[in-house]
Amino acid sequence: MNVTSSVEAYLARPPVRQNPVQHNKSKALPAALGFRNGSMSVHTSRTMMFGELALVLETVPGNVRPDAYIAAIVEENVLGKPTQTTRQRTAKRLEELYCLGPNCALFRLMRHFWAADQASRPMLAFLAAAARDPLLRETTPFVQAIAVGEPVTPDEIAKHLDQKYPNRFRPTTLHSTAQNLASSWTQAGYLTGKVKKSRSIPTVTPVTAAFAFVLGYLCGLRGRLLLGCVWTRLLDRSPSDLSHLATEASKQGWLVYKHAGAIVEITFPGLLTASEEEASHESN
Repeated sequence: MNVTSSVEAYLARPPVRQNPVQHNKSKALPAALGFRNGSMSVHTSRTMMFGELALVLETVPGNVRPDAYIAAIVEENVLGKPTQTTRQRTAKRLEELYCLGPNCALFRLMRHFWAADQASRPMLAFLAAAARDPLLRETTPFVQAIAVGEPVTPDEIAKHLDQKYPNRFRPTTLHSTAQNLASSWTQAGYLTGKVKKSRSIPTVTPVTAAFAFVLGYLCGLRGRLLLGCVWTRLLDRSPSDLSHLATEASKQGWLVYKHAGAIVEITFPGLLTASEEEASHESN
């Protein structure tokens, strides 16, 4: 089988069934731009897979055909997986988390910011994963509420999951999901430590903040609402910190930030396509 036909066959496969979690009851996010709603989560079986994503983005150039990322993982085996099955599973999970295609606004924008600053990458990946994994974005406030330096255990996370989503997880799945969430929060910087984990503060740069602001913009938010949206709250920063980050991002040319009294304006000249702008207005 040649590369093209193999990848096409892979893409035609039905999605892998995962354990459901409770539906997000907030306003639906714009699926046309790459956001995911519903009740499925990669974290029932995997983490946010930052290492794998970073290697794929290092290997695959920016302007490629939509199936190039899948081909790199499945056919070229850039991640060094031992079997075809593990390659396909890894590709599927990465696709579910990050969309993996230049035609997806969420992925395209993450990749746009990715090359700017290596320190920004863990939180760029986390924000993109949270936009596509409802469980990750719904449970992160739990770890954010823990004081810096305090220990965080999988048992505590599992207890929170059981309370938030009663009767949704089997005991074994509950524990593994808690471990996967802890790993993702560690990859992003909310936690530190390999075995014994404790609360820490993630690295957030003006580049990271710009991506968070544009996620809010894609969801139909404008002005001051962008400073308090779900994506900027995930940055784990105070309102004054966010205002400073917006100012720095504006100075660096990632966005335009204007602030006069109670009036706030955040725009992204030249960043979004016409169809993305239209879809973002429809999300409002």
